This record gives sequence, C-alpha cells and structure tokens, in this order.
Amino acid sequence: MRQLKKIYTDWKRNKIIKLLTNSPPDKIKAYGEKKLIPAFRRAATRMPAYSKLLSNNGINYKDINTIEDFQKNVPVFTKKDFFVDTSMAELCVDKNIQSLKLAVTSSGFSGVFSFGMSTAENQNQIVFSIDTILDYIFKISKKKTFLINCVPMGVKVPTSLPIAETSVRSDMALAILKKFHPYFDQFLILGDPHFLKKIIEEGIEQGIVWKGMPVSLIAGQDWFSENFRLYLADLLGIDFNCPDNGLFVANMGIAELDLSLFHESIFTVRLRQELQKNARLREKFLGKDTKIAPLIFHYYPHKIFLETTQSNELVFTMLNPDNFVPLIRYNSQDQGYIRSYEFVKKVLTEEGYPHLIPELKLPLVSIAGRADRFITVHGKNVTPEEIKEGLYSDFQVASSTTGYFKLSLKNDNEGKIEIQLKKGVKQTEKLKKKFTKALLKYVDTDIEIQCYHYHDFPYGMKLDYERKFTCI
Repeated sequence: MRQLKKIYTDWKRNKIIKLLTNSPPDKIKAYGEKKLIPAFRRAATRMPAYSKLLSNNGINYKDINTIEDFQKNVPVFTKKDFFVDTSMAELCVDKNIQSLKLAVTSSGFSGVFSFGMSTAENQNQIVFSIDTILDYIFKISKKKTFLINCVPMGVKVPTSLPIAETSVRSDMALAILKKFHPYFDQFLILGDPHFLKKIIEEGIEQGIVWKGMPVSLIAGQDWFSENFRLYLADLLGIDFNCPDNGLFVANMGIAELDLSLFHESIFTVRLRQELQKNARLREKFLGKDTKIAPLIFHYYPHKIFLETTQSNELVFTMLNPDNFVPLIRYNSQDQGYIRSYEFVKKVLTEEGYPHLIPELKLPLVSIAGRADRFITVHGKNVTPEEIKEGLYSDFQVASSTTGYFKLSLKNDNEGKIEIQLKKGVKQTEKLKKKFTKALLKYVDTDIEIQCYHYHDFPYGMKLDYERKFTCI
C-alpha cells in the first residue's frame, strides 16, 4: 500500500512539473488571475481583521470585481497593520483558531513579530508542495535523500523525507552526516548562509572530505552574494555544469505567508552568475546602476498574485482558497523586481544566452535586500550587499572571517566597516590589506576597515545564529 501511494505521489508531482514546463506562460498567469477576486472576497468576508481594515479604509468588498478595481482601490498593508494590536483569532478564517495545527513566528528582525498559522489540511498541502519543489531541483523521487534542517527558532520543514532537526548545532549536523552518509544517495543541508559556512568549514577542520560527497545546500533566512555561493561551492566541489552531483540554491519564505514562496533552480543560479559577470546583460535585465546581481527566484502566479510598489517593495496576495490566514496586498518590504517569462526569454535570446532560459514557464522575481539598508559615504551609498560580494571575492579573505560585519557612519561623511575574524585567525597588516583590496572591488568609495579577533568583535554577543544579525 505504501509503495502504491509513493508511485501515485511521484506521478502527481511529475505531472505538475510537466504542466509548468510545457504550459504557455500566459495560461499559467491567467489561471492565477482568475483566483484573485475570489481570494480577496474570502478574506474580506471571513477574516475579521481584514474586514475591519477594509472598513477603516472605506472599502466595500462588493465594489471590487476586476483586477483593475483590486489594484486601484484595495490598500496595501504591512505586518504592523495586522500583527501589533490584532488578536490571533481575528486573523483566522471564521475566527476558527481551534483548527490551528501549526504556528510559525517570524524572526522579529523588523521589531514586530508576525505569525503564520496553518491547519492539518494546510500542512498536507505544504508537504506535497515542498516535496514537488525538492523533486524538481534535487530529484528526490529517484534518490534516497536525507534532509538536515539547521534553521533556527524551531522552524520545522514540512516534508516526507527522512529529516534531522538540529537547529543551530553544527556538531549535531556533522555527527548526523558522518553516521548516516553510507545509507543515502544524497544529503540536503538547509540553514542560514552564515551557518552553512560554519558547518562546511568546521567539517573540513574535522577531516571531512566534502569533495565527492553527495551534499547540496539550501540557504534561507538571509540574502547572500554570488561570490559567497562560489566560495562554498569550491569547498564542496560543486560543479554547476553537473548539478546532479551537488547544488547550492536559495529558498525564500516569509513566516506569515509561506515557508517556500520562491526558490532557485540550476537555471536561475546560472543566470545570476552570468548577470554578475556581464554588465550589459545585467543592465538589460535589471536596469541601470545595478552593481550587484540580486537573488533570482521562480515564483508561482497560480499561488501568489505578486506586485511591486512604486519604491519596488514586494506586495503579496495569497491565492490558496484553503489558507488559514489569507493575507491580501501584504507588503513584505523586501526590495524586488518582477520579470515575466516572456521578457526573460526575449532578453536572453537577443543577448545570445538561450541556454539560460529556464525550463519552468514561470515568471522570475529578483530580491535585492531592503531599500533602507545603506549608509551614504562621500555622497555614495554603501550597502551590505556590496560588502558581502567583496568579502567573498577572495577565498582566502572569505576563509578568514565568520562573515559578520558592522557597517556604520563615524560622522556625516566617514564610513566604517568592522569585520569579525574567525577563531584562531590573527589580525595582521597583510590580512587587512587583503580585506581592503577585496572590498574595494565592489565598494567604490574610501571607507575605514577594521578587523577584530573573534572574541573582540564589539557585537559578538548577538551572534548566536538564532536570529538575523543587524549589520547596519
């Protein structure tokens, strides 16, 4: 019976991937658009908190009948509108909080905790959805796969795979890998980018020979640079021309929306790598003055109606008719750009990169960090993304630091970058010059650089891998 169920599930997942690979992109988009008004009306009539917000803004849901009505009249909301003074029951459909099976909290990085809630039925749907994504990227239906979840805060990964929930204990994750690796075809390690770096480097110190081991990485929780990916790929022996032997991809989730909103594939990884190298392609794809290639993700327009504000912040409307907390026109305040499949295909064909056109006929969304996260030095903005790209542009520099840094202004015009060195790495003038040279590849203004021994880093008490580090 179990084998029959697996055969059926594998067939169903494969059917969905084939549909997304073979269906015209406008048909996929139109399918999602048909779900928009019903999703809005369900939230407006059955989610008390949203009904109240609409009323306070003078919106009668009966007046919203088309996409044009929706985009013109329905207000955009943020987490502060929902999660500060609202009772949790009022966020649930029909106030039926007794149906709650799982609650997930955000990191609290913004100063406000938001919450995702789901029923048992939602959880079954999420398991199928995540397994389908993992099957497309890692072929889990054909390979015996073990997932090591290193995401902090007690976040569980809904999957049917064998799984170890180690949180931010690198010793536990490495112990699992050592003991279980003979019994599986591949391992997937999921975690914060900095923590993945810690695991791989500690594994090398313990004598693990990563190159040749069937290990892939999935990074979530924070933005990482393409040079960071190349650095860890080098340690693992990942060849992006042979992704079946190992891969390093990103996944983006938002607690109150979904744990897997967007994901990369080998196509988006290769596209981002080319965008970072090729200024002309980067400009055509992302516009002028884009110095650092953002993360490039697939997203599903039949699950999410995605928009951007005038300041390019992402706005989500979740379309699943079974969502327990149906958030509508919800501004995550992440900086992003939406590109249709047709646009992507056209640009890549014109520029001579048809091999980079994704298989999935889905639109792409780029994530470039938060709009308000920068300092201005001598009239030029310096962003954490530029620092991250620079730190990992020299692999010797990358191996000398934890990856944590603080970016600040000393006065109105003078900037400062404070960098934490790894345990056992000594600060020398030669090393400082290497850091300076690496960072100046991407930071085009004079800025003071100071390296600290591991225990002397002034912000070290905040580095527990349990929460996002505030680098500005």
